Amino acid sequence: MNKKITLVKFFMFAGNILVPCYAIAMCILFKRTFGGISFALFISAMIMERAWETFKTSKEQHREEFHGDWTLAVVTFSYLFLFILTITEFYLFKQSSNIYLAALGVILLGSSFRMRFWGMAALGKQWAVHAVGAQKIRKVRIVKVGPYKYIRHPIYLGIIFEELSYPLIANANYALFFAAFVCIPLVVIRALTEEKFSVRRFGEKYLSYKKEVGMLFPVQLLKNNGHSSF
Repeated sequence: MNKKITLVKFFMFAGNILVPCYAIAMCILFKRTFGGISFALFISAMIMERAWETFKTSKEQHREEFHGDWTLAVVTFSYLFLFILTITEFYLFKQSSNIYLAALGVILLGSSFRMRFWGMAALGKQWAVHAVGAQKIRKVRIVKVGPYKYIRHPIYLGIIFEELSYPLIANANYALFFAAFVCIPLVVIRALTEEKFSVRRFGEKYLSYKKEVGMLFPVQLLKNNGHSSF
């Protein structure tokens, strides 16, 4: 078996088979009300969608090949573990449901879809999951349209929203702690690592872009609006 594609195949298998099966098994073993069945189906659909979105929508050549992008590997492993932890906590620990936290989670999940697909649409043929490491897209330029006019990493911001949303929807406190202090910092590290590659590739052009546009928040836009109000 080609070693370069083994890890990606594992991620696909985990997202499409292992985690959904675990959710359904937990639902069967620890019988809950109709909400438990709904949650198993919901969480299974979400991770299967993310597995497809991450590894099948990319426009790069040989997108299933893995070339040592350790940030992708670590972020994906933490993402899978977050699902396992959220599922386990939802079915094993009986806690009172906070509808307001669940509603916040739904809002963040909707915002996550919006940011991710908006960013992917703006990237067009440059949308690539292997953003660090071996270059698999021939023509690359700095994208400054769509959400990239306001922040440099809208897709990563969408992932951060998503990683917070599932524990909130499930009212899973331990999973929320894991998302906030493990998953999100790893996403930020991946974004910073990607920026190092962008600086090497584009030089001063990317450094100027960094000065113009915030990393995850539209800081410059907020500053400009603040100045314009006086």
